[in-house]
Amino acid sequence: MTETITTILCIGLLSIYALLGVTFLIHSVADIFDNRRRAKREEEREKRDLEYHEMRMKEFK
Repeated sequence: MTETITTILCIGLLSIYALLGVTFLIHSVADIFDNRRRAKREEEREKRDLEYHEMRMKEFK
């Protein structure tokens, strides 16, 4: 009887540990993709800002 309870608890704990590991892995991969998208958006925004600034400086002269 004790062995059965111990086995069930071990399987339960290992399942929870595996679930947490998979969750962490998925979260890490999602963060990587979000960081790449954010970097692209910031790069495009900086490019637009520079073009806008250059256009305004031409109009200013």
